Amino acid sequence: MKWGLFKRKQAYYPADRYSKDYIKEMLQVTGKYEVSRIPAIFELLLTSSNELKVRAAKVLHAYVQSLNILELSKLDNLFRERTSLDWAYDWKTESPENLLTTDMTEEMRVMILGLCSFHPNGYFREKALHLLDQHDSGKELTYLLIRCNDWVIEVRDTARKYVERRLKHSYVKNIVNNLPLLFKLKNTNRNDNSKVFEQVVHILSQKESFPFLDEGTKSNFGKIRYFCYKMIISSKVYDKELLFNYLKLEKEPHLRLLLFNELINDISVDEFKLYYPTLEKDKFPMIRAKVLEKYYSFFPDESIKELEKALLDKNGTIRSIARFILSKQNKFDFASYYIRMLKTDQFLRGAILGLGEVGKKDHVEMIIPYLDNSDVSIVKAAIRSISLLDVENHKAELVGLLGHKHEGISKTARKSLSTVYDKDLKDQLYSLYTETHYKHTKYNIALLLSSLSKWYAIIYIIEFYVNEEESEISRLGKANFNNWIVNFNRTFDLPTKNQIVSIKNTLLKYGNKLEKSDVKEIEFCIKGFQ
Repeated sequence: MKWGLFKRKQAYYPADRYSKDYIKEMLQVTGKYEVSRIPAIFELLLTSSNELKVRAAKVLHAYVQSLNILELSKLDNLFRERTSLDWAYDWKTESPENLLTTDMTEEMRVMILGLCSFHPNGYFREKALHLLDQHDSGKELTYLLIRCNDWVIEVRDTARKYVERRLKHSYVKNIVNNLPLLFKLKNTNRNDNSKVFEQVVHILSQKESFPFLDEGTKSNFGKIRYFCYKMIISSKVYDKELLFNYLKLEKEPHLRLLLFNELINDISVDEFKLYYPTLEKDKFPMIRAKVLEKYYSFFPDESIKELEKALLDKNGTIRSIARFILSKQNKFDFASYYIRMLKTDQFLRGAILGLGEVGKKDHVEMIIPYLDNSDVSIVKAAIRSISLLDVENHKAELVGLLGHKHEGISKTARKSLSTVYDKDLKDQLYSLYTETHYKHTKYNIALLLSSLSKWYAIIYIIEFYVNEEESEISRLGKANFNNWIVNFNRTFDLPTKNQIVSIKNTLLKYGNKLEKSDVKEIEFCIKGFQ
């Protein structure tokens, strides 16, 4: 009897032993692709059935298509981590070609050979590389690059040899699409890939390559856009207008910053004037801050109006920079400016936040009315300003806002209270916890009560832990309970008699809902203080 794929004494290939239900489950795609399933689906190729091979290949192809190239490179580790007993066969004598069928498309064949190059067996990986080298669609380049960092030197050298064959203009599109892998390879310590990287830089620095880099800046994968920008900048095949157009289209803030830094470098006054209306409105605060500083350096005498406008910016860093620059020019009364803007009812959010940053306790009374504003952003700004100016004397207002119907307002109030509240507020907070119908209010109060000092907190933590109606609060309680036990011996404050009594009463009330081991842990912790 001849075995085409596995020369061993088993009667069936591994996948031939799998049940129909298991195969159906593995090949069924529901919703988001689960990358961790790929090695298991790959094993379905180990079958005598060409029909099953094709079915498995189609599903694998769909999975791989959903990955960007860095995610694909992580499959290399996943294949080794998820190996089963089926990997124990004598792969050294087998060929990856036996996993293919004539019914598979060229793209599927490259994909399967690529996955074969992730195999734990070095001989099998190397055979997969030889077969990949027979393809020239460019899709094979990704898998060859991944193997350039193989832990076996023979496999590494083979992969690098095949990669170097493809470092030519006909492969520029594929080289661009693999730039994240090439830069990653450049920084690996396992092997010196500087020669490969230098060849890539040389190819992409040529004028003929620019259209492919330009196309790469439109990629959905941010890493490809990033490295295309880097290559365009390093090759100097650009002008300011090109960078500006890229910046306008780029959605990722840190990629815009890369473009902006190059754009602003050696920029002329006329160019800056041309781009300023767009740059000053950039959503990334770091860019707006640099634009403001550049504006002041170009037009110090004309910058007062722009700096005053920046005093009301939605970002605190911009407001701070504007105040710093204005303070160098003249004696500017910032508090009076913000109060004046409050009275005009314009730019309220920036004015409230600004007053909180530069004002005094006396100014709180001007801010309190805005806690009742219908605009959520105004209320949150008022909370932040009060917390900066005099939160100690306005805890009652903030506790009340914990019960606000809007989740964001309740959360902001909780953050402000977390810096000052103490055990004196616990009864008021717990009362609100039991009365409110808002889940977000309960959760925010649970966070506050759980962060009380050690012996006060555990009373509430146990109650939250056994909460069967609110799963989020129960999870929070469980996490805090475990942390309390783990960190018990890190603090040495002693419980009062009343606290011990309260803990005992809490165990009597909720102990039947706790694990017996949890009850014993608490009983052990209080044993020495009774």
